[in-house]
Amino acid sequence: MSGWSASELQGLMLIDKPRKLTSHDVVARLRRLTGQKKIGHTGTLDPLATGLLAVLLGPATRLAPYLTKMNKTYLGRMELGLVTDTDDATGRVLTRHSGPWPTEDEVRRALRNAEGENDQVPPVFSAIRVAGRRAYKAARAGAPLELSSRLVTAFRLELVGYEPPRLDFTAVVSSGYYIRALARDLGRVLGLGGGALTELKRTGFGPWTLDQAWTLEEAAAWSNDRWRAELRPPAEALPHWPALVLAEPGSVRSFAQGRRLPAIDSVGRYKVMDDQGRLLGLGQIETAAALEGGGQPREPFLRPLRVFPVS
Repeated sequence: MSGWSASELQGLMLIDKPRKLTSHDVVARLRRLTGQKKIGHTGTLDPLATGLLAVLLGPATRLAPYLTKMNKTYLGRMELGLVTDTDDATGRVLTRHSGPWPTEDEVRRALRNAEGENDQVPPVFSAIRVAGRRAYKAARAGAPLELSSRLVTAFRLELVGYEPPRLDFTAVVSSGYYIRALARDLGRVLGLGGGALTELKRTGFGPWTLDQAWTLEEAAAWSNDRWRAELRPPAEALPHWPALVLAEPGSVRSFAQGRRLPAIDSVGRYKVMDDQGRLLGLGQIETAAALEGGGQPREPFLRPLRVFPVS
């Protein structure tokens, strides 16, 4: 059985974040609602943005680094030709283009050309650290940092509506992709000086969709039993990881103690479960290197990556 406190909530909750709240604000509200300190989010949403926020509770917060790599889906609106210091509508207006405007075909072509793997410079108002300093803090202090470009991927960028200067779009992007930077860069490519994001809703995060999420108002009305019923088990936080089941009590104990175990499955990363479907931890099957002197490689083994307490 799990060694976690019987009173501690554990698992994944999908929240529909409202506008104006930060992701940290959402976590703070959930802590007050549940009386539980160990809560964290993955996939930060700016205050301007709304939509799907994945929240982890209890020991499941240890899974956060493995969720951040999931793709995200957005429905957004930008104003072409609007240049602000934050690359969105919350910032200080620097310039505003008054026309003429590109045609719809030109906009579609620019979006299509922005698809794929590209270098993207993050907004100067972002949470990226440079030499230990947060970029947005430096920008607020009037000394914006020079940020390096990062390789990101836009899997799909699709025009939904266009009434200049307003442009509505959908986007499916990789981890680390800034939609604000898309608005900025698209306006530049179209010869309008830039662009700014005015609305954004995250409609998908990995395999989950917004219609699976709860609002903070709905969650506020729940009893403790309802919270337990609605929380998704920790194993569901990693749907893209294959499962490896340890049925023998001795194997479960050895894994929990951080010991390597013989393995017959393919090399790769696994979420390790017991025979009741509970998450024991994360592991990786490896093949040991050949012994010095030309010996043959040893048999594959399961190496614990992250272990949850068991009893």
